[in-house]
Amino acid sequence: MAQASTAATQESLFDWVKKDKRRMLHVVYRVGDLDRTIKFYTECIGMKLLRKRDIPEERYTNAFLGYGPEDSHFVIELTYNYGIDSYDIGARFGHFGIAVEDVAKTVELIKAKGGKVNREPGPVKGGSTVIAFVEDPDGYKFELLERGPTPEPLCQVMLCVGDLDRSISFYEKAFGMDLLCKRDNPEYKYTTAMIGYGSEDKNCVLELTYNYGITEYDKGNAYAQIAIGTNDVYRTAEAVKIFGGKVTREPGPLPGINTKITACLDPDGWKTVFVDNIDFLKELE
Repeated sequence: MAQASTAATQESLFDWVKKDKRRMLHVVYRVGDLDRTIKFYTECIGMKLLRKRDIPEERYTNAFLGYGPEDSHFVIELTYNYGIDSYDIGARFGHFGIAVEDVAKTVELIKAKGGKVNREPGPVKGGSTVIAFVEDPDGYKFELLERGPTPEPLCQVMLCVGDLDRSISFYEKAFGMDLLCKRDNPEYKYTTAMIGYGSEDKNCVLELTYNYGITEYDKGNAYAQIAIGTNDVYRTAEAVKIFGGKVTREPGPLPGINTKITACLDPDGWKTVFVDNIDFLKELE
């Protein structure tokens, strides 16, 4: 009977998760010089500074940047912690993806502004899409992907995982994401899965990468988390627990601003914060 009850609970939660109104809101990571990073993102890769907030009592400052308003676009939240000028990105975090109409032209602009190019423009290995890789002042890598006009230029967050099928199952069941495609590249010994809340050409998606034979990575201390909107942080936490995740912050309002959140880790230890949709919009007012 206990097994039947658990199965019924899982089915009920999975149905709710799939119906919940979810959207990837922003990605959070740490930088050593906020003004330097803002300058690179706005001048080299065309982002806009959306807002800044300083929290002196907690000794940090945030800056939000992206290609459109936060209520409809996936954006970057930079965190500068007072007095800390460098971080270890580690081997586990991959890169961010940005869709541009002309990769070569974008790379030339980045070079002219003194930016670092890790890979010159050219077709992706095993495919025809023109890409390039550039690096920001803190060492975060950005993949430039040549695509037509898109409502969501900040289109990918790539993370390395130790068991791709386990990760896909978790993100489908606990987060309600859809598996958009899966590509195996035996020649280069890796497999990727694109997973998210909508098609790659119109939404930001997660690119999960499994490198053959590697189950653990050095995580570093630079990358922080992704934030996702939800209609109910309490039921979200239930789903995370029952589908194999670890809740690191029980659902409830944040002190001082009353925005309801819950935080969790996926099976590889990647952190996600779920934010109440209504409370998030109130923050932007």
